[in-house]
Amino acid sequence: MAEQEGPTIKRILVGLDASPHSLAALEAAAALASDLEAELHGLFVEDVNLLRTAALPMSRELQLPFVRSARMNPAAMRRQLHAQARRSRQALASICRRHRIEGTFRVLEGVVLSTVLREATQADLLCLGTASRPVMQRLKMGSTARAAATVANRSLLLISQGAGIKPPVVLIHDGSPEADCALPLACHLVRIAGGSLTVLIRPVPSRSPDRVQQKLTQRLEGESFAVRCRGLTAAGVASLIEVIRIADAGIVVVSGALLHPDDIHRFLDGVDCPALLVR
Repeated sequence: MAEQEGPTIKRILVGLDASPHSLAALEAAAALASDLEAELHGLFVEDVNLLRTAALPMSRELQLPFVRSARMNPAAMRRQLHAQARRSRQALASICRRHRIEGTFRVLEGVVLSTVLREATQADLLCLGTASRPVMQRLKMGSTARAAATVANRSLLLISQGAGIKPPVVLIHDGSPEADCALPLACHLVRIAGGSLTVLIRPVPSRSPDRVQQKLTQRLEGESFAVRCRGLTAAGVASLIEVIRIADAGIVVVSGALLHPDDIHRFLDGVDCPALLVR
């Protein structure tokens, strides 16, 4: 398969806040950077809104384990942010050494969402950590990840603590050129995770699923991993989510063009695994 058939990923940006979820995103970003020979850049944003809130006279913080409140201290808040940035920098350096890649780290002060989205315009792929529901372990997007899923014009990888890039890799395809663009990245993920590639072919009236499968088989000829194709009977998001769950996907890859803007959050909230939204 020709490398130029998909989006070029030469610069990967990962948003960091020292949380286990952002460190999971960093680990996945480093693995991709190693496989793609791409630049890896870490970004920590000192939340200006948090600092402003801490300076308000009426602001209080809950102190545990004694369950008591105290006035927020702007200086202490800034020290906490500096400590988080320091841990994030150390984590990036350690992971880069393990993957034998180069990485950079920046600390910027600003509004988290707008700063991350602005910096992402200089990257080809944005990686963000997500929280997860305690029992179901589905993605639970925070405000930054939720906005990036619909607003960012770059590919987006969402991943949570303990997830990682694991097999099987599941690709959503409908035979369109936009879906074809997601195929090379799905193959890179298979090479990182091992295992097989499962392709779920969404029904489109103008394209025969058998013909789509035939074209995919031809494009993937020569790859060392197994490829399994499955035609879907329904194109709705609910049925797609259900099939992904049944497939026990380790990570799902889908072109952003295949999801209606109104369905993106529903899709990402519904899947049980990390997701790569390709743009």
